[in-house]
Amino acid sequence: MLSLKNYRRAAVPVLAIQTPDPADVLRIALKEANGNPLLQWDCMRGIIPADPDCSLSKSIADQLNQNQDSSIATGNPIEFLRAIELLKNGMISIKESPIVVALGLAEILSESDQTGIQARQAVWNLRDVFSTIRTILVFTVPIGWTNPFPNDIAVAVMELPTADDHIKICDKICDSAKLPEDKRPTADELVKIGDSLLGVSGFASEQSLALSVSKNGIDLESLRTRKRQQIAETAGLSVYTGKETFQDIGGCDQAKKLFRAYLNGLAKPGAIIFIDEIEKFFSNGDSGDSGVSKALLAYILTYMQDIGATGIIFVGPPGAAKSAIGKAVGNEGGIPTIPLDMGAIKAGIVGESEGRMRNAFSVISSISGNKPFFVATCNKVKNIPPELKRRFTLGTMFFDLPDTTERETIWKIYTEKYNLPEQSLPDSDGWTGAEIRQCCDLAYRLGLSLIESSEYVVPVSVSAREVINTLRTEASGRYLSASQPGVYTYGKTGAMKTRNVSL
Repeated sequence: MLSLKNYRRAAVPVLAIQTPDPADVLRIALKEANGNPLLQWDCMRGIIPADPDCSLSKSIADQLNQNQDSSIATGNPIEFLRAIELLKNGMISIKESPIVVALGLAEILSESDQTGIQARQAVWNLRDVFSTIRTILVFTVPIGWTNPFPNDIAVAVMELPTADDHIKICDKICDSAKLPEDKRPTADELVKIGDSLLGVSGFASEQSLALSVSKNGIDLESLRTRKRQQIAETAGLSVYTGKETFQDIGGCDQAKKLFRAYLNGLAKPGAIIFIDEIEKFFSNGDSGDSGVSKALLAYILTYMQDIGATGIIFVGPPGAAKSAIGKAVGNEGGIPTIPLDMGAIKAGIVGESEGRMRNAFSVISSISGNKPFFVATCNKVKNIPPELKRRFTLGTMFFDLPDTTERETIWKIYTEKYNLPEQSLPDSDGWTGAEIRQCCDLAYRLGLSLIESSEYVVPVSVSAREVINTLRTEASGRYLSASQPGVYTYGKTGAMKTRNVSL
């Protein structure tokens, strides 16, 4: 839990606290004031005593507001900053060093107009004044905020609540709702509640729990739904809601074996972070927004290295189950899968994009308990910067077109899923699992036989034969095989045959 004590002891004059819930900063300040006057500011109420019962806080607030009937006079941020500069010795009568907590100041400091320029100068002016009288200005900023004065303004990050914190909040909500003992969550359910709320602020946790409680107890599914909605409000993040596990995917036995071992190992991840077609966002920084791309690349490289995150890259033709396996890992291990959309994080300005990235990865760290596992799909591995490839320490895995045995399994899965009666199967040499599913879906929707619906399927092995051969050649002897033990070898299981298709 963040504490102001060390910053005050070191006479830090200006402290920016990155937090998803500014009210938490006020609560901490109230708890740690210990008799020191505590003032609060926002642009609507101006300077007011944060603790109305503290006569010293009220006296100082009155003096700073020039004893006017309303504190709205200091609602203007420039007037507020000019007023608190008067706290220096002799200009305002103070016996103890005040703490001043400002809400909503970060947005003003980020403005490029005259108000923003004046506000930044006024904050800088406080540096030497406040360090002398051991007064501290604390202002709340959003996660990912860019510090305009990195040498003058200290920055602290208020971490999102832990699972234990959420459990305590749950107990408080249950007490408030006066739930009888037999309706309160069991120990196992409390663990699930704590884990399911990772990634949201304390206030959001309270709201979600309050909306999910009834006389029958806590509705876990309702809680998860609200949590997904809250995470989706973070630029670039969402929560995958599919239910499929490895049992719903045919083939790729070696990929499944690897992940089952990893999920049951000593370093089980806390969440799967899924990045689709990663080369589109980090293509050696050659895109038109290369400044933004390079900044985001630098951030993700540093993040993965600092927390020891690992991952794996999937490459292969479209429909070969890369995304299906990547998204099913979470369900297989009972952990969330978080799709990370780098396109939604990118903005026209480098600083804004970096802020979104920091915000997104702060949520990722919280959801995963600082144990994220990255799964990235890719169509052209050579386009990924080598330094990024090295962060995916499990290497690169190649997904080839399914062989005869794998196709039999896939046909069985989808004919059962679509409730198709036993019938003759079409010649599906060279088909992907996605194309088998498409054929079954067409047969179900159109009331056709599988052989009839196959006439409307053009396999990727036909439409992109050259691309697939290039991928196989590139992967051979270099990448792990998703289907067979060891390194993929082109032609090891025999060349894939493709059928002629006429439409």
